[in-house]
Amino acid sequence: MILRASGLAAASVLIFSGAALASPQPITEELFRANRTLGGRVVAYPEGTPEMRVYRITLPFGAKIPLHIHPSPVVVVVEQGSLSNVRIVDGAEVTDIVEAGDGFLEGNPEEPHYVINKGSEPAVSLVTFASVEGMPNMVRVE
Repeated sequence: MILRASGLAAASVLIFSGAALASPQPITEELFRANRTLGGRVVAYPEGTPEMRVYRITLPFGAKIPLHIHPSPVVVVVEQGSLSNVRIVDGAEVTDIVEAGDGFLEGNPEEPHYVINKGSEPAVSLVTFASVEGMPNMVRVE
């Protein structure tokens, strides 16, 4: 009886371990990595109790997020469409077009910018803020 039980246990280990090896494995894709903003500046992490925030933002054709800065680091990954990220550098506008599958980093108070969808379809982005409790995601610049 002991031999029969141990033989069954050994067979079940082989069956189950084989099934575990054949099961689907996770797929990890790095979507974005950066240590500087589009303008080449390093972001600043704020003091306080950390709080991560993640949003999906859809900008219809022609929609614009007005001129602003971010008091904490922000990662934007465009899922669909394209965005025009327009920074104000020494009084002049500098534009980067960010296509689906690409991203950018923001979060330096010396780099005001606005975002507009000049494409022909809605622009959908995942936006992650590395912020602190009570801090706004953005501060409008007049």
